[in-house]
Amino acid sequence: MKKFLLFIFFVVFIVSACGSRSDEINYVFEMLSEEGNVTRFENIEDLFDLFNVAPSGSRDWEDDSILFAEQGPVSILTGLPINEDYINRRPLAVIVNNIHVALPQSGITSADIIYEVLSEGDITRLIAIYQSYIPEKIGPVRSARDYFVDFAFNHDAIFIHHGASESGYSRIRGSQITVLDGMALEGSVFWRDRTYPAWAGISGQRPMEHSSYTGWTRIYTHLYSRNLRREINDNPDFGFNFGTQPNEPAGFAERVTIPFSPGYPRTFIFDSTSGLYYVEHRGGQLLDAVTQEQVTVTNILIQLTTVQNIAGDAAGRRTVRTTGEGVGYLITGGTYRPVTWASEGTNSPTRWYFEDGSPMVLTPGRTWICVLQSNATPSFE
Repeated sequence: MKKFLLFIFFVVFIVSACGSRSDEINYVFEMLSEEGNVTRFENIEDLFDLFNVAPSGSRDWEDDSILFAEQGPVSILTGLPINEDYINRRPLAVIVNNIHVALPQSGITSADIIYEVLSEGDITRLIAIYQSYIPEKIGPVRSARDYFVDFAFNHDAIFIHHGASESGYSRIRGSQITVLDGMALEGSVFWRDRTYPAWAGISGQRPMEHSSYTGWTRIYTHLYSRNLRREINDNPDFGFNFGTQPNEPAGFAERVTIPFSPGYPRTFIFDSTSGLYYVEHRGGQLLDAVTQEQVTVTNILIQLTTVQNIAGDAAGRRTVRTTGEGVGYLITGGTYRPVTWASEGTNSPTRWYFEDGSPMVLTPGRTWICVLQSNATPSFE
């Protein structure tokens, strides 16, 4: 049988405590092949036939979701079935450029987790975490900041960037994290591509600083040749807990806006048919340059924290607190819930909890984490 890296199932439900609104329950199933092709199933029987699994008439739909998980290993990053060859694969944390002229980006529809945070001025940058499927083209790859390293440590990931700020390099040296830096590896692990995809209708070339790319084959060729650690350490805190939401939501969240800055808000639009949030950039679809597909996620996490300008920094770089404790929100299934987060140190993974102190539970699927300044107010509609 043809191998598949993962298949995704979504259960959409609205809790009556949110109000009088009600929606019909819908199920949509997606499967991603090793070649990166997505197959969608609207009919559960078709999926059972493919995997030679017979649904039990005594189970409800939530029990059937457990049945899927029993078919093989499950990713600690997505809660979804994963190719057994990749279950212990060490994740990659790739710094992806997010300035307007760098779009469309390549490989972002394949990321298991994406962090977004202010980088300099009012511009955000993405830290894309890959394990389930690693594309052959990811980028444009951009320079690192010191707090980006902490997001990689959250998942025991290899840190991949092209250059860094002074504090970024200091943090990298002090942390001893495994690093692939385009400043040293351009021409082998990294290459330049200044062209925009023809479908995007953008004239001219990408600026040189927005043209660095990397990908699966080049990365792993380098890791094998240098005998660098390629398996994730055994620590469940490098991933998340997954299942159905155990508590009632605080309200509806069918349209979520994250005000990173006036020029870089992030908007998520919920689709009740698929249970996915469609990601937007400046009022338009956030599309992948290679697949031409809009980025979607199942979960959104908002991590509220202290973000400050570095005094005297002409580029407007920031400091971002990633340790200690804080509050935030979990958005999934068209609703939101308050949560808290805690980290014992910059090399320790962040742990998430519901307000009652119980471990946070995500819906199986991809997650977008917005690391947002605490004086900003996200909106839920």
